Amino acid sequence: MRFLNKIIIFLLYFYTYPTFSSNNFDLMPIEVSKNVFVFIGDNNDASDDNGGAISNTGFIIGENAILVIDAGPSYLYASNVIDIINSYSNLPIKYLVVTHHHADHSFGISKYLEINTEIIMAEAEVERYIKYGNRSLRQLSNNIGEEWFFNTKITSFQYKEKEYPINLDLGTRNIIIELYEEGHSDGDLIVKDINSNTLFVGDLVFGQRAPTSPHANIYNWKNYLDEIIKKDWDILIPGHGDIIKNKEDVLQTKKWITFIDKTAKEASANGISALEIFNKGLPNFIKGYKLAKETWYRDLPVLINKYEFD
Repeated sequence: MRFLNKIIIFLLYFYTYPTFSSNNFDLMPIEVSKNVFVFIGDNNDASDDNGGAISNTGFIIGENAILVIDAGPSYLYASNVIDIINSYSNLPIKYLVVTHHHADHSFGISKYLEINTEIIMAEAEVERYIKYGNRSLRQLSNNIGEEWFFNTKITSFQYKEKEYPINLDLGTRNIIIELYEEGHSDGDLIVKDINSNTLFVGDLVFGQRAPTSPHANIYNWKNYLDEIIKKDWDILIPGHGDIIKNKEDVLQTKKWITFIDKTAKEASANGISALEIFNKGLPNFIKGYKLAKETWYRDLPVLINKYEFD
């Protein structure tokens, strides 16, 4: 049955999106536990090679309904995911949880609105998605190619204010959604599937990869990571990178954000520029992280500037 699904997925790509036969995402779901699936994003920066599909997304199938975690970077990506889900089940895709507003997690929202999926997203992140989405979409289209963003729109949608935690029943499958305010983003959502003890944490955790911090409150983020480590889970799906089963691996994210935060604060306090730090080379401590150089050069100046004006 699983082999047949793979054949169906291939045919869906080829015939449904012939214009994009050279621009597909090669999505293949990994079943991490019974009826819990993950699409692992490309572990590189967004580019013409990956179409911006750099984050991990997933879906959970209950007896009555399906929940999707994160919309991905575009309408095309979301369409591919929905087709794949439909090859596994004809149940309605009732919920889409968007862990935060960053483009690689949210820009497929409009496709889910077409099929009347309920969007669950922190209110602060809905506001950022609407406010900054079109600018980010233009930048991505220019940087990695318009063809990847065919039909992608930043769409306003009716949003009902919610109280967290949210408890959902997909049909003998219970889900808990929690809100972490002002961490990696202004409103990070995490999703726990009780049946499998699987935790989807968005970009609060990066697996074997340098965590990005453009909108982060690092003090809160570090505390949230401590909470995540203490939680009961068997499988953790980070926003980027490898699936995590060992709680020690969560500490990699904490170590990076602690180090870059300390470096930025000391530089700001002592009048040291990012260029002066860069001229010393990449610190040995961070060389083992995927995308260490790119993330260090991009995020450190932002943090130094932030602390200079705080």
